[in-house]
Amino acid sequence: MPNIKLQDVMIFVNGTSRYNKNSFDTVLVKTLLHSDEPIKDEYYVPSGITANPELFKILDLQGLEITPFKASTLIEGTEDIQEQALNGNPSETLSDAAKLLLLSLLKKSQLVPVAGSNNTYELTYEYKIFPVEPNSNSYEFEIRVPFDGLGIHPQGGRVEVTVILPRMVELDGSLTKGIDEQGAEINEVSYPVPNVNRQVVTFSYQKDPLFTIRYNHKQPLQN
Repeated sequence: MPNIKLQDVMIFVNGTSRYNKNSFDTVLVKTLLHSDEPIKDEYYVPSGITANPELFKILDLQGLEITPFKASTLIEGTEDIQEQALNGNPSETLSDAAKLLLLSLLKKSQLVPVAGSNNTYELTYEYKIFPVEPNSNSYEFEIRVPFDGLGIHPQGGRVEVTVILPRMVELDGSLTKGIDEQGAEINEVSYPVPNVNRQVVTFSYQKDPLFTIRYNHKQPLQN
């Protein structure tokens, strides 16, 4: 398994919900990966497909995030979904269905080798995020790094996440956090950018954290 020496993730969020009747905001993710050996896997990344909000609740109940995965991870073990349903096993049927549902919300994307480098790649993708609840001004998204199937190099491997939030939003510090592999919380560091009414949120860690970012639009959204 390739181990990450550095994964540097930049996330840019545009507050498009102010102009589209609070339908969605857009997220652009650009990540640089430097590993100790070649990364050969293909990844599926968020596609931004508009879906019923109830579907996202199913994913959350199954502990699945809309974040890059290898297709093999999500397909593995789902071959018997019909058998599980016919045998009256709703929990396993739901587990398999949730994995396939998540895969349907992702699209194939390629890691692009950085010219002139060794085992260094870039990955860029864009997708939509939707209000946490209908008619809510609150938005949330998650990203797990390193990506599925990659480890952290035992000698100084590091992941960094920088998030530039939309104009005129308020960071929800109680729900914005990182969670490491032991379940301990990783605190974010935020910086206001007054000239453009934005917030910048940063995380850094050397394990396998899940980062959640929650923010609220402060001013009424345009109808």
